[in-house]
Amino acid sequence: MTILDVKSWGKRNIWRTPSGELAVRPGLRRLTVPTGTRRFVGGHSIQNPWTLEVWHYVADVDVNGRDLTVRILDEDFVEFQALATGVDVIPRGFSVIVVDQEVFVCSPDMPTLYGLVGSGLILAVKVASDNPNTTAINIPRGIGCSVANRAVIADGSTLYISDPTAITGGTIRTFVGQNANARPGVIFGVHEGAGGSLVCVTSAGTYTLDSAAFAVGIVGSNGTEWRLTNHHKAWSYDSSCAVKGRVHALTRRGFTLVDMESTDEALLDDAITPRLYGPRVSSPDWRTARLYAGDDGPMVADSNLLCMSDLAEGLRSWWSCAVNTAWLVRGTLRDIDGALMILAEDGVYSVGGNVDGGQLLSTEAATQARGVLFGEVKTNPAQNPTLRLVMWRAALGGVGNIAVAARGQQADSGTPDADSRSLVIGTSTWGAASTIFQPTPLARVDGGADFNFNTGDQTLELSADYPETRLGSTIDLTFSDSAAMRTQDRL
Repeated sequence: MTILDVKSWGKRNIWRTPSGELAVRPGLRRLTVPTGTRRFVGGHSIQNPWTLEVWHYVADVDVNGRDLTVRILDEDFVEFQALATGVDVIPRGFSVIVVDQEVFVCSPDMPTLYGLVGSGLILAVKVASDNPNTTAINIPRGIGCSVANRAVIADGSTLYISDPTAITGGTIRTFVGQNANARPGVIFGVHEGAGGSLVCVTSAGTYTLDSAAFAVGIVGSNGTEWRLTNHHKAWSYDSSCAVKGRVHALTRRGFTLVDMESTDEALLDDAITPRLYGPRVSSPDWRTARLYAGDDGPMVADSNLLCMSDLAEGLRSWWSCAVNTAWLVRGTLRDIDGALMILAEDGVYSVGGNVDGGQLLSTEAATQARGVLFGEVKTNPAQNPTLRLVMWRAALGGVGNIAVAARGQQADSGTPDADSRSLVIGTSTWGAASTIFQPTPLARVDGGADFNFNTGDQTLELSADYPETRLGSTIDLTFSDSAAMRTQDRL
């Protein structure tokens, strides 16, 4: 027998439990949908620090990609305001900037909007500076973020930084020419980095301005200089994000840290193996995808898939939606508890539970996602690689299906027996003396057919039904008795 650890294998619809075990990803429950035939193209959530209420700022377009409209939704997705921007475009970038109670909603492709948290939006109009030695300029349009107590908006290669706000006065609607700055290339991403620094991801490299630069009225007048922190070049909007103070950006093969020089990349292509459960995910250049910030790492959205990452665990998994084959992710929102919600073109999805479907399952059929681990069993070229038996376990509790495929062919599948001592949905009585309150145990399917797969590379897919099903992290392989070292031919 050969025992292999499969935690590092490729993953589809796989995540991990809070305690670190492998599991089928949580369910995706659609909480709301766009108005009529419209589709969401961007969004961001804001929590009022005084009342703790949450407001969602989302952008949508019509079926033809026209009539860009910004909507404010409350925490129950009830519309508070709908403001037509007057442009017919799908925005290349969509930013919501919050400084104290002031809000900017901006994009390179629409006029900048202004409001207060909990109130409506209006077209942003400049306000005269409190400094009599400076003159306010028109509020720019572009992508942006907040740094310290200022708003930052990037338009092309020019960076605009607002006046500071304080309890004694000031507003983010005041931009002055002295606080405009140009970078050597087009600015495709602006983020608040570690220590309150400003990180600009541009077509000429990634530049960082230390937080000390914002401690004076005119940014940088205290001698603080820009630093070229990474030579990585960006080519599009939505290609970088900040996660826990670190800035990541898409590369040709995946994504990497850009707030420091680094040659490490998180690779996104699946291994080249035969597949039964879904096609191989690959791209000649991942810089055409979109990058968003998740709880534990960057999220890469491409086509109808979303790659979730956990930087601490070194885990990456491509997710698909079981109830929507055209699942196009366009951003993230947060609920009142700060939990991640995924904004797709067809609606807002919460991440949790053990089914995919609508918020009310009575309104839409629930569907089970299938999690898959896949990889190659490494064998010696001088070895007979005839594989006879594969044993693997999942915590299905008497429902669902465990399956194994070899080289893209179904090899064995079945449903493990339920453990009579554990809680069984629809069968067990809560509090019964014979019931042990324990997790559903990992179980395997016995009595499977022999594999008899004899090829130069042994590639396996291990799959199980139902979101949040725990998966075994090891497999037990049995090869043919003749799988012994053969005498190698001599030249």
